[in-house]
Order: sequence, then C-alpha cells, then structure tokens
Amino acid sequence: MRFGFFTLCVLALATKSGHAAQSPKIPALVMTSPDSADANYEDKCSNGGNLDKVNRDKFLKLMLADKKSKLSQLKVALLNEIKQSGDEPRGEGVRIGEWNQTFHDRSGCGTNANSYSAFVVTVTGGNANHTVVKYLVTIDDDDNAGKRTLKLRDIHPINLRIDN
Repeated sequence: MRFGFFTLCVLALATKSGHAAQSPKIPALVMTSPDSADANYEDKCSNGGNLDKVNRDKFLKLMLADKKSKLSQLKVALLNEIKQSGDEPRGEGVRIGEWNQTFHDRSGCGTNANSYSAFVVTVTGGNANHTVVKYLVTIDDDDNAGKRTLKLRDIHPINLRIDN
C-alpha cells in the first residue's frame, strides 16, 4: 500500500514540475512545390502519431496562398464563375468542407499512407441563394519513418445537379 501511495506522489510531482512526458514537437513544414510539402519528425516509429492536423491545416493554407497551386487556381476560377453568372458570392464564395480520411494503409510502426478528401462548394447570395458542390479534392498525407510528405493528389469535378 505504501509503495502505491509513494508511486502516485512521485507521478504527481513529476507531472506538476514538467518532467512528465511531453507531446512531441511539431516540426516545420517546408513547401517543396506549390502543391506538396515535407516535414521531418523525430519519432521514426510513431504508429500514425506524426500525422498531426496542425501541419495538414498549414499545408492547405499555404497551397491556397500560392497562386501557382492548383487548389488556389481552382478557388480563383470558381470565384470568376460566380461573378460571370451575375450572382454575388456569399461570404468567401468558395468553401472547402471538412476533411475526411478516405484511404489508410499502415505497414509497421513507421510507414503510413493516407488520403484525405473534402468537397469544394460555391455559395452565392442575392435574389437566389445557391450552395453547390463543385469538386472533390484529395490530398495524400504519408509518413515514412519520420519523413512526412503532403501533396495534392486530385481535384475531381462533381456534377450532382443542374437547375435551370
């Protein structure tokens, strides 16, 4: 009983003093092209832990900010399409939905191949209010022994419905 109490006291002190295990540091993301990036993680055998949302979100923001990126060019083209239709964009006019994992393959503790997909939607206001899914965007997010590679895989048009 004394040993258990002693162990709990030591763990409590270690946690409060900052000596407990800390979350791994998220490394810098380096764009290697307008549509791809790399990050090097310390943990070479993370069991998927290197696939953090922080760097995935940063990758998407950097692609949208780069005029040479296919995702950025798509957004500009869709905004032009809205303007040419005579309608007004509502909010940003083009939104990228929630990202969902659409592929996962893990080989051992340090190799993961993953894809994430999201809908690209146009939203217009004015007399008519239209929300239309236009494209499905897929990115790859792979980890090979600590080297994480993110890249745009595909932008696929979707024609769900056309109203006259």
